[in-house]
Amino acid sequence: MDAARHLEIRKPLDELELEVVRRDLARPGEVGPEIVGALRYVLSFARLTEVRAADGQDVELAEVLAPHRWRVLEAMRPHLGEGSRDETLWGAIRELPALVAATREHRQRLLQMGTLDRDSLEAEVTTRQLVVVAGGGGGAGYGYAGAFTLLHRKGLQPELLAGTSIGSLMSLFRARRRIFDGAPMFAAGRRLSWQKVFRVFQADSRYGIPATLRLYLRSAIGSLLRDPAGEPLTFKTMEIPLLVVATGITVDALKHDLGWYEHFMDDAVEPGRVMRSSRLARMSRLFGIFREFMENPGAMREVVFGADPLTMEADCLDAAGFSSAVPGVIHYDIYRDDQHMKRLLDRLYGEYGITRLTEGGLVNNVPAQPAYAEVMRGRITRRNPFVLALDCFAPSPRSMAWLPIQQIVRANVKANLPYAHHYMALQRKLSPVNLVPSVDQIVGAMRWTMKELEPRIPFIQAVCGGIPVLRELPTGTATSRSAPR
Repeated sequence: MDAARHLEIRKPLDELELEVVRRDLARPGEVGPEIVGALRYVLSFARLTEVRAADGQDVELAEVLAPHRWRVLEAMRPHLGEGSRDETLWGAIRELPALVAATREHRQRLLQMGTLDRDSLEAEVTTRQLVVVAGGGGGAGYGYAGAFTLLHRKGLQPELLAGTSIGSLMSLFRARRRIFDGAPMFAAGRRLSWQKVFRVFQADSRYGIPATLRLYLRSAIGSLLRDPAGEPLTFKTMEIPLLVVATGITVDALKHDLGWYEHFMDDAVEPGRVMRSSRLARMSRLFGIFREFMENPGAMREVVFGADPLTMEADCLDAAGFSSAVPGVIHYDIYRDDQHMKRLLDRLYGEYGITRLTEGGLVNNVPAQPAYAEVMRGRITRRNPFVLALDCFAPSPRSMAWLPIQQIVRANVKANLPYAHHYMALQRKLSPVNLVPSVDQIVGAMRWTMKELEPRIPFIQAVCGGIPVLRELPTGTATSRSAPR
């Protein structure tokens, strides 16, 4: 099944389980943890679509569980679904004895089929994997480092990361090691300077769309992104699976010759000077470029680095560089003599029918769908994710100057939101044009994001904390308290 089909089956039950968690947190102690666990187990079991057995084989369960899934939904929706007037769990609890018995019966049937072992089945039902998606937005995304820091402090370990543009760069530092280490991110911040990161001069363009500014990530932070042998990190060598979204451009998408894009912002950028907010009037011309590309969406291809055998061998920093390139403003390319990456990109361009790579936000600025799809393909073994989507470029009163471009990319963000279990739009953030902030500014942005994420942590912890294996309920448990009248 593709991701859309998995979502169609799983999402209604996902929403009911998350509602159980919300109500339990809102009324702590009203219902015992065993009952909450039983409710969650019943819902989680009913949404099974595919399970990887101990022998490595994937067992499809969506069809065999369809009647049971319908029964659970019909019983639970009136009490937990949209439109329910009940703010407690008692209505759902009244349905629990019959659903527990049915769940245990179907569990036994699945195990008797002989294709699925008990441990794999229980692990699939009771374990939720945290997946973190970080969207694009230039300098506004430096706060993501605060999100990764807080998640670590609260014992929340990402099992897969996905990012676009600045989100891919921040995710790159988190994915390099499974055990969190914030030192490389701070080291990168100290190394950032206009002269190291951007250069304004003529250079050949082979894989990216030419622009006024040339992005040189490797000279600034490349030494921080190497494996133990000293080789550049690839998607294959990342300790946490990582996806990076870039946009592949066909010839039909280019409305002008390449020289036009190369000198598009020459009058707004000077060597050695970061783009100032006072120049946003000129930056508004970017809206025209984005609109031109969006007029022909069929001429753009979503390229997800790290989601197939070919791009698994790609240099992660190159992928993040292409994802961060802004047409007409920032150009990224393979300037060094790296025959492996050049052969890989030549093959990639041929397979996708593209001529250039650029900013991932054109096709997917908050890539929850590719992350969800990768989980459902079995990338992290289990298929029970909790997708946390972070967005630093959502329209807000504080960033009205960027509203035209934000509205353009909002369409692809909305298409991805159904695949996210929790969406958080950063409210306080650096300006998107603050591409080379100081360390103090980065630390400030981290604190803002941590403050915004902190109230959501108990919910994320409760969802990702695991579900107890369903056992026989003690006699009278579900009715040991009288339900509110």
